[in-house]
Amino acid sequence: MSRIGAGRRYAEAAFELAVRGDKVDAWQRDLALAAALAGDEGVVRIVDNPAVPFGERRKVVEQLLGKHVSPQALNLALLLAKRSRFGVLPSVSSEYDAKVRQTRGIVAATVTTPEPLSVAELAAVRTRVEQLAGAKVELATGVDPGLIGGLTIKIGDRLIDASVRGRLERLRGRLVQGTT
Repeated sequence: MSRIGAGRRYAEAAFELAVRGDKVDAWQRDLALAAALAGDEGVVRIVDNPAVPFGERRKVVEQLLGKHVSPQALNLALLLAKRSRFGVLPSVSSEYDAKVRQTRGIVAATVTTPEPLSVAELAAVRTRVEQLAGAKVELATGVDPGLIGGLTIKIGDRLIDASVRGRLERLRGRLVQGTT
C-alpha cells in the first residue's frame, strides 16, 4: 500500500469523523502536530519498528502526543503505530488538508519569485491568482533566485511560468529547433 494511497484513506476516515463531531479544524491541527512528529526519522524508526514491542511504541506515542492532541487523533496515531505505519502521518495530514480545502472551495497555490514579495505585491499576486483559479486561494510563497525575474505560479497541477529563466529556456528551445 503506497504512502499516498494509505494517507488518503486514513485522511478520508478522519475527515468523516471530524465532520460528524464538528471538529474539522481541531483534527487539522492535531494531524499537523502528529505529522510534524512523524517527520522525525528517529521517532519513526522506533515507532514503526515491529521488533520493538507495541507496548513500548505505544508509550512513546502517548508521551509525545498524548497531552497535545485529542483522544481520537491519538487513537489514529496509535493505530498507525500498531500497524507500523506511523510514518504515513505526514501524508495523512496533507491529504486531510486537501480535503478541507476542497470542501471549503479553496484552491492551494504556490508563487515562487526571485526575491521575497512585499505585502502590497503579495496582495496583488493573491488577487490575480484567485482570478486565474476562479476560487479563493490558500497561497504559499517561495523564493528561487535562479528565476532571475518574474515569477512562477503553481495552482494544483498547473504551472504558469512567467519567469525570466523560463522565457530564456523557451527561447533557447526555439533557437535549437530552428537550427537543427
